[in-house]
Formats: sequence, structure tokens, C-alpha cells
Amino acid sequence: MTRIERGCWYSLLLMLVWLPIPLGSHRMWSWSIFEIWIACQTLLLTVSLWHQFPWQKIRKFVWLLAPLSLFQLWVAIQAIPLPLEVLRVIAPDVAQIYRQAGADVGSLSYDRYATFTGLMKGIAYTLFALNAVILIDSVKRVKTVLYALVISGTFQAFYGGLTILLDVRQSWVFHLPQGNRATGTFVYFNHFANYLVMCLCLGIGLIISQLHQTESGSWQVRIRRWFSALLSAKMMIRLCLIVMVIALIMTRSRMGNAVFFSVIACGGVIALCFYQRRPRALTALIISMMLIDTLLVGTLFGIDKVKQRIESTSVAAETRDQAVAWSLDIIRDYPLSGTGLGSFYSTFPHYTHYNIGYYNYAHNEYIQFAVEAGLPAVVLLSLPILIALWFCFRGIRTRHSKTLKGTALGCLMGILAMLAQISVDFHLQAPANAVTFILILVLSGCVRYIQIRPANHSVAAEMATV
Repeated sequence: MTRIERGCWYSLLLMLVWLPIPLGSHRMWSWSIFEIWIACQTLLLTVSLWHQFPWQKIRKFVWLLAPLSLFQLWVAIQAIPLPLEVLRVIAPDVAQIYRQAGADVGSLSYDRYATFTGLMKGIAYTLFALNAVILIDSVKRVKTVLYALVISGTFQAFYGGLTILLDVRQSWVFHLPQGNRATGTFVYFNHFANYLVMCLCLGIGLIISQLHQTESGSWQVRIRRWFSALLSAKMMIRLCLIVMVIALIMTRSRMGNAVFFSVIACGGVIALCFYQRRPRALTALIISMMLIDTLLVGTLFGIDKVKQRIESTSVAAETRDQAVAWSLDIIRDYPLSGTGLGSFYSTFPHYTHYNIGYYNYAHNEYIQFAVEAGLPAVVLLSLPILIALWFCFRGIRTRHSKTLKGTALGCLMGILAMLAQISVDFHLQAPANAVTFILILVLSGCVRYIQIRPANHSVAAEMATV
């Protein structure tokens, strides 16, 4: 490994911790830092590996990198001005609008600036995926990435929970108004909840990978293992998970809390049914997550308020369903080409039937991507997610490495959680959440493709039963 490659690896880890800090990188200045950072890192990594570029590894991840790249190509086509003759072939309805206006050229996007901004972010996401594919090349590095996300999630949870317990009215760094819900360093509490859920899922996979797989044999061995566990990394990870659960409850996020406890139950059933050489303590861990975190910790830190929010939810009081219903009319008018990435806020007001307030996002990522990019683009982006789910399921059943099996389960729960949460909110619009989700997809591929080399002592120890 060259010095530059090692520097890029540590830079990637630092990036994962940094991205949530500047308001979830959901401001132009903060996502611009990310774009410049990942572009420079990619350039350095390419120069470092110029004579031995890992084309074989990249070919294995074509299921992820190709759809991301093709999507960026489509967004670029949306943003560039096209002659009306070309535009008429791609989107006749859009071409007719420009023709009626007397224009000679036009674009597929109704907001070229917003689409170009989305293109820059999309290219940065694709470069991040490429960097992660190249750099995460061993079981040890997979585990290091999981630790980095647990550390980041715990920091966010501690910061977010502390601001609520101390009744802080303005955030300490950016001096934004702080309500009675934990937001961490994010602006929107639901984005914070979504980020914590992903970190929790991967943290659960990490702690499962460290559970004993062999029988104790005697009470003496069992007691020795209990005392060893109290001083081990497993206990520290477990405490970190409890801190994140506390902060998740403090967000008062209905979907965030409901999805988290649902994916724990779903992941637990999958693990108990399909996990080969299942750790004996796995059942106890799942039960403790459901009972201790839900009943004990939840009762102390206000899960009853989350319950009240869920019970008081009314269709009559919510307007998100109206935004989704009216957005279907946009999809009907532009099913193939979309209106341009990032153009929802400027297109949606023309389809509203009455005033329901300002909606710059559809609060449903499936609808929003269909509106802005078209239905074929949504299908294109769905393919790598489905493939990643299949890799995770196969990894749970067939991999022998404890780390890879635990990672597979954590990624499976993380993907399911994200798929559920984006049905009611716009989590992929926050770069910190989008990058973390892309990382989960990359880790799913690592579960499938990382080779175990028994000749290596550290890997042999990874495979050994304890």
C-alpha cells in the first residue's frame, strides 16, 4: 500500500465522520466542501494507483457504479440546452412548450441551475462510491468503517441528547433555533433520526460479529466469558447503541422510531431463521434491544411522547398525502423525461389545487425522483438496491467470516430502514444521509466479493470459532 493510498483511506474515514457535522452537509457551502474533498481524493487515488488500477475490483461493482454513472449522464442531458429537433425526439411535450414560446433550443429541465447543482452532487456521490469500492478491500477495513460510523453516530447522539437535556435554545456551533426535539448537528430532526437508524443498524451488525459461536461447555467458562465481555469492545459498542437509541427517541420522529424497532424485529427473525452457525447470544441480544432499549431506556427518555405523536397523527391534519397525490399528475405529464433533477419546488406549485403551504420536496423520495428524473431513472436506481439486498441475504447464509456475516445483517436492516423512511420524507436530499446509504450499498458488495485468505493469520483468526 502506498503512502498516498493510506492517506486516502484515512481521509475516507474522516469524511464519514465529518459529513453530518456541518448541518448534515445540507447547505450549499457544506456540500461544496464535500464535492471538492472527494474530487481531490479521487485524483490523488488515481495517480497513486495509475500503474496498477484495480479494474477487476471495479468490474465486480459494476452493478452499483454503472447505474450511478448512467443516472448522472441522464441528469447532464436534462441540464444541457438541446436543439428543438433533438428535444422533440426525447420529450415531444417539452419541445412543444419551447416551440410555442418561439425558442430555438430548450432543455428537459425546467430549472437548469437546480439540475446542474444536483448533477454536481451526483458526481460527488459516484466518486465516493468509487473511492469506497477501491479502498474497502479487506475484512479489517470493513470492520474499521463500521467502527467509524458507530463513533460518528454516538457523537451525534451525545451532542443531540445533551442539547435537549440542557434545554439549549440555540445550537452551539451554528446558532440555529433549537426546539424540544434532538437534531444533533443536523437542521431537520427527521434527517437526524434517519442517520441514527443507519448507524444503529450497522452497529448491531458489528456487535453481532463479535459474539461467541461455540458453546460455553461449563458455568466456569460461561462466567469467564461474561466478565470478559464486560471489559471488551462489545460492551462499549452496546453502550454506544444505547446512547443512539436515547437520541433517536429524543427526536420524537414517528417514522424513525417505528422503523428502527421494526427492522430490529425483522432482522432478528431473518438472523434466527437463516444465520448459519448462529451465535448463541444472538437471541439474547435481539431481546435486549427490544426490551431494554424500548421499555427501560424509552420510558426514561420519553418514548411516551413518540407514542402520543403517532396516536395523534391524522390524515386530516397532514398535507403530505396531498403533495404526493398532486405529484402523480406531474409524473403523468412527464413519465419518461421528468421535469429536471431539483426542479420539484418550482414545478409543484403549478399542480396544486389549493394552498397547503410551501413544499420544496415531495416528502416521498420515490415520487420525487419519478417527478424530476422520470420513471426509467427510478427503475435504474432501484436495481443496485435490489442487488445489494440479495448480496446481504446470501452473505447471512453463506459467508464464514463473522465480520462479513454481521455486516450483511446490518446492511440488510439499514437498507430496509431507508426504503421505509424515504416513503414519507426526503432523507436522500441530505448529503450526509445519501453518502451513508451509498456506503451501505458498497459494504453489501464487500460482503459478496471480499475474499478470505486463510493463510493470513489475522483473517484465519477472524474465521476461527472462539
